[in-house]
Amino acid sequence: MSSTTLAPPRSAVLRAAGLRHRPALLTLLVVTAALALALLVHGWYVHDGLDRTGAAVCDRGADACHERLKQFLHGYGTSMQPVVMVLQVLGGSFGAFVGGPLLAREFEQGTVRFVWTQGAGRARWTAGSLVLTGGVLVVVALLVGLLLRWWSAPLLLLDGRFSPSIFEQTWPALVGRVLLTFGAAALAGAVLRRTVAAVGVGLAVSVALPVVAESLRFHYRQPLEAAAHSMRAMAVDDRWIGEVWFSDPAGNRITTGSFYGLGDYGRLQSLLRDGGYTAHEMYQPADRFWQFQFIELGWMAALGVAACAAAVWWVRRRAF
Repeated sequence: MSSTTLAPPRSAVLRAAGLRHRPALLTLLVVTAALALALLVHGWYVHDGLDRTGAAVCDRGADACHERLKQFLHGYGTSMQPVVMVLQVLGGSFGAFVGGPLLAREFEQGTVRFVWTQGAGRARWTAGSLVLTGGVLVVVALLVGLLLRWWSAPLLLLDGRFSPSIFEQTWPALVGRVLLTFGAAALAGAVLRRTVAAVGVGLAVSVALPVVAESLRFHYRQPLEAAAHSMRAMAVDDRWIGEVWFSDPAGNRITTGSFYGLGDYGRLQSLLRDGGYTAHEMYQPADRFWQFQFIELGWMAALGVAACAAAVWWVRRRAF
């Protein structure tokens, strides 16, 4: 008489994964709650300063508005820069600290020998752990990104939406970075079987990603070109200017340094208006911001999911 071991349903696999990784998930939620509280308190302080100085509603082209912006920066703006630096470090590190120990710790502690004998098989157990923890991580990153959208609103007046400090903390880009870091750390844990090494790989990916993304971002779509015959006509909106050059009356391209060496501001303005010189700029229009956000989310999420799939394959085929 033979007996057949039935594989547990998917819901049971996910519940078991939740129980195994509950300490890590609770730690993630506690840290996120503390971060959210700090952002709420500091954000209220900065937004209140923005209202007090009147910098939020003034005409940015007026001299009086520049004075209000200076007043805001002097009293409140300096407190935002350290927070921005911390957020740039924390952005992807959540994925490293959650994904790194996910598989590596089970190998280190030998619990895989027990887990793989529970009827679901090593691939299903691994996939269940990745889906559950990765899903929670994505939801947390989404909520933090939405909060950061509100918190960073004063920076829009200073740097524009395409500045790295704004773009990287907006929720689609943030979710993509966290997911890719999580996948890379989980894959490293499956291959290296050492928690510290896996977390280190995840942190390295988290640090490198903003640099790589920033070098690619301007080319997500073909940039536009504009010509102007006035210094004031350039950057009239929140466009992202990638390159600026000038041409002389004969149409020959000259460098920015050569043009600015021709005289003071009044002289340069006269050359552009009446002297036959032309200013050129390559730029991405402001209305492409959300397109670029979802492009960045797309390629980072695709790489993150691919890394998770590679971790499942490695555990199934190579882990003994």
